[in-house]
Amino acid sequence: MRAKKAIKRLSKAQELLSSVVGGYDNGRAVAAVRDLLRPAIDSIVRAKGSIEGNRASTLSSNQRNTARTKKRVRRLSAEGRRRLSLAARKRWAAAKRKGMRTLAVA
Repeated sequence: MRAKKAIKRLSKAQELLSSVVGGYDNGRAVAAVRDLLRPAIDSIVRAKGSIEGNRASTLSSNQRNTARTKKRVRRLSAEGRRRLSLAARKRWAAAKRKGMRTLAVA
């Protein structure tokens, strides 16, 4: 799962737990529920922090790798251009011998 998606899901879970805890009126049962759900909320917060920390470090390393592995621009050499030109002339001559007016395939 991607980090952004995981953070989004953890945020939804944290929101849901907070609304459950906040939805109760004060009382003994509420204190018990809060005591049970508080560690879950804390663990979600820790998980989000951990994912965000990993995400920040991977972004910087990806940026460094992108800068290092920049693709070299490939250009056609004069010899390669000459060979392509000769091959095209041969194709045109063969087509002309066959009586074709264009090289386009119908």
